[in-house]
Amino acid sequence: MAEILTRFGAPGQQRTALASVLQSAVAAASRYSSAKRVLVWGSYVTSKAEPADLDYSIIVAVDHSQTEVDAADRKYLVPFEARKHFGADTGFLIIRDYPLEYYVERLDFMCRRHDGKPRGIVEISLRGEIAGGSQ
Repeated sequence: MAEILTRFGAPGQQRTALASVLQSAVAAASRYSSAKRVLVWGSYVTSKAEPADLDYSIIVAVDHSQTEVDAADRKYLVPFEARKHFGADTGFLIIRDYPLEYYVERLDFMCRRHDGKPRGIVEISLRGEIAGGSQ
């Protein structure tokens, strides 16, 4: 998280405000064992001086729908609430990591711009997962 805030969280009022939202969203997601990773994409993870918004998705375990989300966290973790509060893209706010084909399809879509060209995406691990295993 510190690396992301250093790289993308400043300068500028908009970047600072979006960094605060991202920190709150990551903190909220971290409270639930069914949340595994946060993906950040869109204009926030570019060199654009004033990104339009913050696009993020929470990668969750397949049983996440059984998780009761506290009222204070709903604006970050429940698609309808996120849309109402932040205008978040609810189609990709919550992404199940299984079945694997579903996850790969969604991830591939998010990694491409509307014209099909690749775009940047940043991953924040909430559970200490690393490639090829876990910590």
